[in-house]
Amino acid sequence: MNNDLSMNFFAVDPTRRPPDYETGNFAHIPGLLQGLLGVENDSPLSPQRFGYRPGQFQKVIFLFLDAFGWNVYSYFLNRRNRILGRLVDKGQVLKITSQFPSTTAAHVTTFSTGQAVGQHGVFEWQYYEPVVDEVIVPLLFSYAGEKQRDTLRDAYVDPCDILPTHTFFQDLQDAGIPTYSYVPREYIKTAYNQVMAAGSEARGYYTLAEGLTTLKRQVNKSEGPALFHFYTPFIDALAHKNGPFSYQSLAEADATLMLLDKFLLHPLRGRDDTLIVISADHGQVHVDYRSTFYINLQPEFQELRCYLRVNKRGRMLTPGGSPRDVFLYVRDEYVGRAQSLLRKMLGGRADVLRIGRLIDEGLFGMTEPSADFMKRVGNLVILPRGDETVWWYEKDRLEVKYNGLHGGLSRDEMEIPLILYRP
Repeated sequence: MNNDLSMNFFAVDPTRRPPDYETGNFAHIPGLLQGLLGVENDSPLSPQRFGYRPGQFQKVIFLFLDAFGWNVYSYFLNRRNRILGRLVDKGQVLKITSQFPSTTAAHVTTFSTGQAVGQHGVFEWQYYEPVVDEVIVPLLFSYAGEKQRDTLRDAYVDPCDILPTHTFFQDLQDAGIPTYSYVPREYIKTAYNQVMAAGSEARGYYTLAEGLTTLKRQVNKSEGPALFHFYTPFIDALAHKNGPFSYQSLAEADATLMLLDKFLLHPLRGRDDTLIVISADHGQVHVDYRSTFYINLQPEFQELRCYLRVNKRGRMLTPGGSPRDVFLYVRDEYVGRAQSLLRKMLGGRADVLRIGRLIDEGLFGMTEPSADFMKRVGNLVILPRGDETVWWYEKDRLEVKYNGLHGGLSRDEMEIPLILYRP
């Protein structure tokens, strides 16, 4: 019997939560926004589900709060946060799920394209890209392990050869609906943003207060229907560094809510033609980075390395994914041996599964994965249990230094709020 099929990897780790691609997932949000503006689509998150008519609103604002997971949302709600309490009392809140992998790269690409991760293929922070025959970081548009952005562009790699080139902003544009996208100023001219913001008017901001004030002014002066998209990475950054429930991360989340209220929600009060939609790409789970299991530092690695793929230059392919979801590139003829060896090495701290099993379980969406996805994804996946981390060690390039992580299937990573609010 195939060991993959005999094991329920959700049952062995009760902290896990599968993505819900049927009734409520981040991948449905672009369709919801289109429907609210009167553009027909088949998203399970329809305007009617929330008691609204398609096209009821002239202005729809999507606030994308990176890493504001259901766990952090619940923390503030349980402590009677005034602003969140008003959003809940006067708006509507639905618990939905992240996609898998629960990572920013997958979700910002899904938001831009309107496609689930298995279709657009930008599935993790890093992965093997056959166009350049190397492991890359798509959001940075750089080679894996590099800290500088756009080193691929510096090497004359065209981002349109790697990234999806059609956005749902272009679909809205064709319907006569402009999109205004607000991101931190340093992102505006990056290779990734220039491709994935196609069809929208991208605007950079220095601080949250400045960005939200500019957004509010644009809402007030624009005529006709429009979509406004505001992305903030700061909660995520502090949660990575200090942990999702550190005082620094919680202070950032609290400050974000206060700024949203002061510079956007309150000034827009009474506008019946406007709806505000708030969500996140994922939550985070607290980890002890010092206990990370580094695959290539184990004595058994000398055997495992013989099973791993190399590129055309003979360089071994390091893993894709993250310490919460490790995607390995194994020679096809050695997949069974590598799987057995890794299970022995990991000793119950993680599950080792073939990619076909995860596809059959529908973890990457409800449709057949695209050719781009299949070329990039590898063939063995390591899913750490609980709050464990598994990774690959290369000093100052690939090592775990964070107290908060995401990418995996735990409830803290997978569950996110969807809030609809009329100011």
